[in-house]
Amino acid sequence: MLRMNYSEEVAASAQAWIDKCELAHGAPSTRMLNGYELGENLFYSSALTSWTDVIQAWHNEVSHYTYPTGSSNGETVGHYTQVVWNSSYKVGCGATLCPNGIYFYGCHYYRAGNFEPYEPYKAGPSCGSCPDACDDKLCTNPCPYINKYINCPAMKNTTGCSNKYVAAWCPASCKCTTEIIPIY
Repeated sequence: MLRMNYSEEVAASAQAWIDKCELAHGAPSTRMLNGYELGENLFYSSALTSWTDVIQAWHNEVSHYTYPTGSSNGETVGHYTQVVWNSSYKVGCGATLCPNGIYFYGCHYYRAGNFEPYEPYKAGPSCGSCPDACDDKLCTNPCPYINKYINCPAMKNTTGCSNKYVAAWCPASCKCTTEIIPIY
């Protein structure tokens, strides 16, 4: 799992959405950074709420989550899984008091998570995926590229990165041999 760092650039994206006071998720096109979709968690309340309580509310969905299959009882778990998503490594948040008196909070995540059928993290020992890039039991080696297709690992193995299409479509698989690749 990658170490999460706060990003002012990602926070600006979150704040821009929160300031609209729409109290709903925006279309993916409303949360893009460097050509990549950002993940999004939202929270609203009639009372001022601390960030600790907001994030805890998202994390509390863990009580409905069974690894690796997802919700154990049909309850929402997507906020929890985005908070712990393996390849998300930047977060930025925003909050506002909307004209209707509702406090609206949100965080955006770079790279987006919650891609089915993938689990949010790999089970195993801390830093098992990054033994040479580990700090405080978290990986510090994100891959700066994203594959365009989900079957890139297979295409790399069967066709190889010398194939111009594989090289163009699968930059993460071809260029990141020791880094954490989004959507492993």
